[in-house]
Amino acid sequence: MLARTRSVFGTGIAPRVVPAVVVAPARRSLQVVAAEAQNKKRTPQPVKRAQLAEERRMNNKGRKSAIATRIKKVLKLSEALVKAPEGAAEQAYKEIDTAAVKGIIHANTAARRKARVARHKQQVLISAGLYTPAPEHPGFAFYQRVQAAKAKAAGAAN
Repeated sequence: MLARTRSVFGTGIAPRVVPAVVVAPARRSLQVVAAEAQNKKRTPQPVKRAQLAEERRMNNKGRKSAIATRIKKVLKLSEALVKAPEGAAEQAYKEIDTAAVKGIIHANTAARRKARVARHKQQVLISAGLYTPAPEHPGFAFYQRVQAAKAKAAGAAN
């Protein structure tokens, strides 16, 4: 039986379709019961594409959440434990690289996030006095500001 339909793909004549039923998804797996056409045995392509898109969205959501969690851990650990931000940063780099390789985030986005993590880690190490950048290094201005603030605080204490 054909019916006049209206969808995001336009208006036209299509087989009457029973809507897809989505079963409550478990984490990282989405079970979708395929829609059944009344007079056909195969699932219409737009329904299949919607199912695939939903499945990919759920998988990507988990990956993006993991990236955000790793970055937050680096920021928290580097402030609390100056000695060990390297391990957390390495985990964040690994998670970001994996997501970029799988196409979940763009390569430029991955590079930007890794640079932010590295910059924050470096600033924490400079503030703790564990790292001194070379004068031509971009972080040298931050180092000078930190040293000036320490000198000012030491002068005020005396």
